[in-house]
Amino acid sequence: MATRRERHFEVWTVVFLGIWASGLLAITTDDGVPKSTDTESCMPPAMGYEIQNITKGSWTFRETGQNCVGSVAGPNGSLSNCTYTVAFCQKLNNCSGGSVCVETFNGTGNNQTVKHVQGGFIANPFRVTDTSLNGGFQARFDKGDNFTKPDGSSCQLSAVINFDCNRILAWVPNSDKDTTPVPQAAVEQVKFDKENCQVQATFWYAGACIAIVPASTISEDLTAGTVLIIIFFVSLTLYFCCGILINLVRGFRGRDVLPQSEFWTQLPVLIADGFLFTCRCGTEEKNAYDISNPPRYEKQLPMRKAFGQVYLRSGLAGLVCVLADITQI
Repeated sequence: MATRRERHFEVWTVVFLGIWASGLLAITTDDGVPKSTDTESCMPPAMGYEIQNITKGSWTFRETGQNCVGSVAGPNGSLSNCTYTVAFCQKLNNCSGGSVCVETFNGTGNNQTVKHVQGGFIANPFRVTDTSLNGGFQARFDKGDNFTKPDGSSCQLSAVINFDCNRILAWVPNSDKDTTPVPQAAVEQVKFDKENCQVQATFWYAGACIAIVPASTISEDLTAGTVLIIIFFVSLTLYFCCGILINLVRGFRGRDVLPQSEFWTQLPVLIADGFLFTCRCGTEEKNAYDISNPPRYEKQLPMRKAFGQVYLRSGLAGLVCVLADITQI
């Protein structure tokens, strides 16, 4: 009876260690799994730039005179004024699927307001323009509306928006509105190139300054599972080293130098027995050997029983591996 209890204790010990090791692996592998996002196509032009603020909602800025598309000159100069609306990495509403729209009001004649798609939608319009520490990047928008020039020729509208480094000019989007005016102090230059039908705007922006990040040393962010695994392997190493030294001093040789050598040599069998014991809910295995069989079966039954146990243990081990993979998905 004592031998049976000791065997059951060893079996449950192995089962507990297996469950504990699986829990450690689940803890350590969960933290490092990369997670995909829906904004992977809209990325900064290079490491160190910040585009989070400017990609929230849309931005508007006003211009007058010849910087407006389709401006009309009056007797005292141009009486036109226009409003540009820009959305980075997204489409504007009421803009025919474009990312840059311009609405021009002509103060002569019929006082008409004309709206054009200045630049089409680009999933990631950002490009680096300055590789120095001063920073700087731009956003390009092509494939705008077809536009007829005053001389009768046609062209396709486009837009280039440059961002220059200024660490004190942060763009803060409105939290309660979709559209935010560009800070007046951030407007550096706006020009409409009539030859190429392209609006060229330059703004000061704190996110265009390269963020200087100090070089990091060894990461100090160790998960709980990593710490437990380190403690486990260090303890296991000390256990074997000290146990082997003690057994060598005591005169043991061969496999007997291992501490608790009988347990470690029987560990694979104990693991398999643990699976069988758990699946049978603690009941004893029924003896399939029948003493009433003729003597010619006496040599075949142990072999058949051994093969049956091997197949059963292999199948249970495979099932446990599959269940472990499913629980970690």
